[in-house]
Amino acid sequence: MPGDATPGAWERWLRRAHDDLAMAGTLNAARAPAWGVCYHVQQALEKGLKALLVAAGEDPPRTHNLVRLNTAVDPRVLKEGDEDMLASLTAWSVEQRYPADLPEPTDNEVVAVLAFGTRAMGEVDRRLHESGP
Repeated sequence: MPGDATPGAWERWLRRAHDDLAMAGTLNAARAPAWGVCYHVQQALEKGLKALLVAAGEDPPRTHNLVRLNTAVDPRVLKEGDEDMLASLTAWSVEQRYPADLPEPTDNEVVAVLAFGTRAMGEVDRRLHESGP
């Protein structure tokens, strides 16, 4: 049987997603390195999208690619206009582990990332709580 049918499985994914978003906010307020904020927003969205897949009875793919995860959710949580931000955030899931040549995010970019993450998680919550799994 596909997906994790264990009671509460999607709720655990969602709780972790919200924990990551809260960590991003805490890091930002503490003026921690910007890459850490971006990383935790990416992690929040990854887990939020996977929560939707688990709630639908699907096994979430083993990927950090937010564009791929968003495409797997039917209907998509985020629209085509958001794919650039999803792709940008996906890079931070790797960048924080293996520093490369990506420039550090600016303060304005971090503010935009946090706002995007908050909006996206709001949509995940709405789908899970209004529609029900």
